[in-house]
Amino acid sequence: MSRSKHQTLKGIMDGQSKGQITSMFNERDHDAMEWVAKRVIKKDTLRDRRAAKNLNEDSDA
Repeated sequence: MSRSKHQTLKGIMDGQSKGQITSMFNERDHDAMEWVAKRVIKKDTLRDRRAAKNLNEDSDA
């Protein structure tokens, strides 16, 4: 998932209305749940990268 963290949910969901997006999540639509899973992976990856960067910076000091 290589989307900007600043990209809106509406932009990701093909310009659907907020009501349509909300109902997709409420109904646990496959596409919505796939987006959530990808977001979790992205957050984990970013957290791991930050931790590795901080560890490298600490060892250099």
